[in-house]
Amino acid sequence: MKLDLSALANRVATLCVGRRLALFTASGLMMVMLATGILLTSFDGTFNALLTESDPYLDELEIMDDEFPIPTEAAFIFVAPEGGTIFETAILQAIEDLRESYEVVPLADYLSTIINWVSPETQRRLFAKRINEYSETELSALAETAIQDRLLTNNLLAKNASLTFGNLSLNARDAGIDQRMEIATAIKQLRDDIRARHPDVELYVGSDFILEQSSQSAMIKDLTSLLPIVIIICVLVICYCFRSITLGASILIHVLFTTICTIGTVNYFGFSFNSISVIAPLVVIIIAVANSVHIISIYKQALASGMDHLQAMRHSLAYNFQPISLAAVTTAIGFSSLNMTSSPAIQDFGRIVAIGIVFAYSLTFTLLPALMVWFSRLAGKTETESSHFLQNGLERVISFTQSWDKPIFLGCTALAVFTAVLLPLNETDFNRLDFIANDDEIREYYDKVAENMNRGPALTYAIKTPVENGVVNIEFLRKVEAFTNWMTSLPSIESVGSLNDVLKTINQFINDQDPEYYFLPDEESTVENYLDAFALVDSKEFPMSGFINDDFSAITVFVNATQISNQELLDMDLEITQRFSEEFSDANLIHGSGLLVFSRMDELVTTELLQGYSVSLMLITLTLIFGLGSLYFGILSVLPNLLPATMVFGFWALFVGQLDPFVMMLFSISIGLVVDDTVHILSHYLEGRRTGAIQTEAVAHSIRVAGPALTVTTLVLALGTTILIFANTIYFQQSAKLLVPIVVLALVLDLLYLPTILKRFDNRFPAKPVSQS
Repeated sequence: MKLDLSALANRVATLCVGRRLALFTASGLMMVMLATGILLTSFDGTFNALLTESDPYLDELEIMDDEFPIPTEAAFIFVAPEGGTIFETAILQAIEDLRESYEVVPLADYLSTIINWVSPETQRRLFAKRINEYSETELSALAETAIQDRLLTNNLLAKNASLTFGNLSLNARDAGIDQRMEIATAIKQLRDDIRARHPDVELYVGSDFILEQSSQSAMIKDLTSLLPIVIIICVLVICYCFRSITLGASILIHVLFTTICTIGTVNYFGFSFNSISVIAPLVVIIIAVANSVHIISIYKQALASGMDHLQAMRHSLAYNFQPISLAAVTTAIGFSSLNMTSSPAIQDFGRIVAIGIVFAYSLTFTLLPALMVWFSRLAGKTETESSHFLQNGLERVISFTQSWDKPIFLGCTALAVFTAVLLPLNETDFNRLDFIANDDEIREYYDKVAENMNRGPALTYAIKTPVENGVVNIEFLRKVEAFTNWMTSLPSIESVGSLNDVLKTINQFINDQDPEYYFLPDEESTVENYLDAFALVDSKEFPMSGFINDDFSAITVFVNATQISNQELLDMDLEITQRFSEEFSDANLIHGSGLLVFSRMDELVTTELLQGYSVSLMLITLTLIFGLGSLYFGILSVLPNLLPATMVFGFWALFVGQLDPFVMMLFSISIGLVVDDTVHILSHYLEGRRTGAIQTEAVAHSIRVAGPALTVTTLVLALGTTILIFANTIYFQQSAKLLVPIVVLALVLDLLYLPTILKRFDNRFPAKPVSQS
């Protein structure tokens, strides 16, 4: 049954035009009130906002934090010249400078470096004299000694002594966001000060605090620099396409009102912009422009037909009411489906855009009519009633689809099948550095560590026994020994450390440092004595609390992986977990690394997004069935809504093959963006068919009426999204490279492929030719 909204549309149009001054005033008052919320704008640069809350490893992270509270750190690295070692006077003096200066960092607790290194095995300091008292020969000998210290090379020194760490411990576990940003700034200032005093020394610093600050800085820079550019481009495109400065001004005000109301509202709701949701205002701007363009297009056509300004506006609002309403509902459904993911960042993005859609839709009827009528009256007849520059091109498109109907249908169908087959070739991979600006120096820190240490991700596990003092059991310790030895044999693991290494080191030390005694003791009482001895010489570098919990029921296992990919890391963790379950029947393995949770996001986010996509596709299809008044055409609309994303992602699989799981979000929301084209084409097509037009006439009618607005909207969307290529982060750049072809292809398919589909599958109306105006 056809859903007839014409009576409602006419009433809404009459109200909006007749009460335009009151509605304009109300819209202005609402904007002013919500604008105060902009002052509450905040940014969440933490990576916790990205984590999927459905991952069971998150609970294990909390358990790990309770059992083994580890202080937050900042890691300074000193890099030797190529072919050299860090045992050079200039580098060592820079390290000494850091030791004397680190307390300027708020909440700084302790700095661990090679200069104050005391070997747990020998209880001897590596440096027994002041730096300037060593000769080059003595430093070379010291380097050889340091390289032989396995605990030192597993922690602070590269195996070839080309790099060393200065690990700064901070009492900042409970620090708020402002204090964390203050710490990050102080750390970077300390780095710069040391560089200034030691210009020949290569120094970098890495910290989660700096990552968060860099992420926040990239967000603010992208938002403040790109948002105005997108608005200006959108307005200029409108001015050019419609040959009207005044209509461009109308859209500018509409966009500003929509953006201000959206940002103010989400701030009052307590949202913080994160690495994903920061692009939501850009999407809202583009959606607001899309609504405006359809009103302007029909308004100009009505003026050109001889109507006055008020009649033309009533006609445009009434004519567009159903397709704009359907497009708003379906687009909101597409973005609201992101709530099915467990990542707070993705959820916030979907919610913010959905709120923006509500404002864009509402202001289209309450604000835009008054603006367009006022401005077009000021502009005069020449500017507002000129013919549309796209009409000739659209007539050629109509002619082309009629002349090349069969090749277009067969070619597009073959392309759709080909790209669908390619989709499984895409692989997702996640790198949290993708949310950091490309030119940010912290990237160099990670590159230098990987280059000089052959060290990739560092993971921490805990083995939890069911009883107190369970880890003192000799059989348990032997199982741990066999387990860690097996882990060390894996090609993906560079080194492994645990309490066993401490116990073996103490055993060797007590027996005159004889390497033959580097093994586990045979009796529990000896283990207990060794742990008591360990407690007496507890050091900042190797605190006992880092290896064993308070009631001796759990120990940690530290794993340094080689430079492996995200998927290889997951495979390694799965192998470790499976091996553990085979070896330990009465103990639990706790996965205590946040990095592992990030790595697991690939599969979790992708699965959740695809589930959300399926639900949104179903809901959008049901909405179109209801809105178009046709079950058949509602189902038929699925094809043009699906193909743009599947085609683009298929070619992406062929030429690139790797996707960030957050870019997969684009696949999920793409239907919410491209459905606008389908709604307008089908709405006007069915309008023609229901008045008796044959298929070709109805297609031509829909393209003539909706084509100009859809083309301009696509142009605005494509240009606005292209701006993201100039964003600071890889994530936004990759988003632009995928989203632009999706929206362009959506228009091409709706203008070329959809008419051929309708010609073959539309058999719902009797053939009764009626000429179309």
